[in-house]
Amino acid sequence: MPLIASSIPGRIRIRHKSLTDAGRGERLRAAFLAFDGIVRVDVSPAASSLIVHYDAAAIPAETMEAVADEIVAAELRAMRSEHKRGLGMNRYAKYGMLLSLAATFALAARGKRRAHALSGCFFAACLGAHLYFHRSRMMH
Repeated sequence: MPLIASSIPGRIRIRHKSLTDAGRGERLRAAFLAFDGIVRVDVSPAASSLIVHYDAAAIPAETMEAVADEIVAAELRAMRSEHKRGLGMNRYAKYGMLLSLAATFALAARGKRRAHALSGCFFAACLGAHLYFHRSRMMH
């Protein structure tokens, strides 16, 4: 798998842009440490990398590479699944914004001030949800 940047007996370096998330790095560290033969796992969010130190006498390099591939692939699948759920909810937030904006204009035209204000608040809530789902894109 192209996530393994380097591999020598006793050490594997994994690089992926998602490793800038410290929480993801810690989950991966815990997953690797649960495997017998792992000596130490160093996580570097700044370098987007993870270094797994293992007992080369107990675990062949090919086996450790396969284990590393599976552990990282499982975390990336979970990340993608979480992202897709968020995008599904974002669709509802966008529909809510569209409908509440139309209602806001219609209620303003009819002079319904209280209902106009309430639909404006609903629009703001939907906008907040939309921005929350896209926070990672806005912060980079």
